[in-house]
Amino acid sequence: MSKLLRRILRGILSEEELELVSGGFDVIGDIAIVRLRPGLPPEKKEAVAEALMSAVPSVKSVWAQVTPVSGEYRIRGLEHLAGEKRTTTIHREHGCSYIVDVAKVYFSPRLSGERLRVASLVRDGEIVHNMFAGVGPFSILIARMARNVIVYSSELNPDAFELMARNIRMNGVRGSVFPLLGDALAHARILRGLDRVLLPLPEKALEALPIAAEELRPLGVAHVYLHVEGDRPEPRAMDMVRSAVPRLHPFYARIVREVAPRLYQVVVDAALLP
Repeated sequence: MSKLLRRILRGILSEEELELVSGGFDVIGDIAIVRLRPGLPPEKKEAVAEALMSAVPSVKSVWAQVTPVSGEYRIRGLEHLAGEKRTTTIHREHGCSYIVDVAKVYFSPRLSGERLRVASLVRDGEIVHNMFAGVGPFSILIARMARNVIVYSSELNPDAFELMARNIRMNGVRGSVFPLLGDALAHARILRGLDRVLLPLPEKALEALPIAAEELRPLGVAHVYLHVEGDRPEPRAMDMVRSAVPRLHPFYARIVREVAPRLYQVVVDAALLP
């Protein structure tokens, strides 16, 4: 959304100041998170927030991301700029609703299309393990779109786990999605004969892939999300999956999004060979 934000702010900020907000923004529920580079004065930050709220009337609260997403729970530091001073909201997509606390959990609206793509591939009756579930958007959408599925939904962050449990109840998928608190690798060592496993955390996906592959039945599918630098990231990502688990056969790859210049989030779908 960086181009949209630049259009909103043109005439409010100078060309030099616009370069400090070129990271764009995300809207999660009615909260907007703006990516700002150091150097923008406080009054200009407030002007950014007010202009954003004026241009997007559904936004009631604006925060600046002041630190990268980091740490075991992938949390980002936030600074309140304008509007209501709260970090909890309800985000809606594809007919589902998710309670999200942007200060305590990781959630990206930019994965909305990918969540729908994966959920549309799941057939009725499948057994799935979502290894890094967050507040549950992949898991809940799968359960809403396919019948008689079982989705084991692992999450290490206690705050995200609690919100996931609430979201499961709110979306009416209790009995289909089973929230698991703790290390996804420990859960994966117990589960066997699964149809599908999701690894939507690029920082840990490749490390977890050998154990995740052991969960799958023959021809079961792993959806692996990786960060890949440079040119031709899709074939490079497929090679990374093959090298990690030779029995996995990558049959599809695509760029999900660009996360930094020449750094891409890529998904690889791979089937376990018999």
